[in-house]
Amino acid sequence: MIIDSHAHVDLNDEEKVIGNIKEIIAYMDNMKVDKACLMTAGLSYDIQNLFTMKEMIYQAECLSKAAAMYPGRFYPMIWLNPYLPFDFMIDVIKNYILNGDIIGVKLSVSIKASDKKLEPLAAYLEVHNIPLLYHTWYKTVQKFLFESDPSDIAILAGKFPALKILMAHLTGCRFRGVQDIKAYPNVMIDTSGSQPEDGYLEYSLNELGADRILFGSDITGRDLAVQLARIDSIDTSKENREKMLYKNAITFFEGRTLDETYKQNH
Repeated sequence: MIIDSHAHVDLNDEEKVIGNIKEIIAYMDNMKVDKACLMTAGLSYDIQNLFTMKEMIYQAECLSKAAAMYPGRFYPMIWLNPYLPFDFMIDVIKNYILNGDIIGVKLSVSIKASDKKLEPLAAYLEVHNIPLLYHTWYKTVQKFLFESDPSDIAILAGKFPALKILMAHLTGCRFRGVQDIKAYPNVMIDTSGSQPEDGYLEYSLNELGADRILFGSDITGRDLAVQLARIDSIDTSKENREKMLYKNAITFFEGRTLDETYKQNH
């Protein structure tokens, strides 16, 4: 079994949304990927992803449609604009997550994870056990103004120790990023980010353990086969590979262990 914990679909052209979702499924089937965490690739190409209320609802409807079209194939996550009215965001979460098919929240370069303005939303997610995927990257050039690095994630994790956080982009976070989150067991990391480079996954296994690493490809911006090679190419046990490829994802996105999932389905 393979679960891709970081995948994107282009929702910009409403007439092409259904076709784009079908292409994602075909790509997954070709690579024998069973499920994927599905997020928008952005809307209107706003670099900070400061979506309007209308865009937020549109995004949620598209992701809900994807879940309905292909039951059991997606973990849809809605990309929030944290500067929209708090009550509106909570209504979106209630309607589409707590009472819908979307399973979590994505945040990107619109606000740093360490920003106090994020605390009310983080507290709500923590109370309701809603997973949060956060774009994260250490950069020396081309850093976006409100782009989080792993030290920001560590601050957020320390404030909300029961909040489930998936820190995106191992290759962008690198050795320093792994050390930043090491003390915070509520933070997991996905293997996406740039092209595979030797050493980072092995280092993460040694420092964090296999239980905190999820396979993520960042398709369609990356090649799925190349990203899967991260897992296939390293010297580790079958048990560790299974944890990274799907077992940890089930725990993170569904909030239960593989054994609990089996019992529910049988």
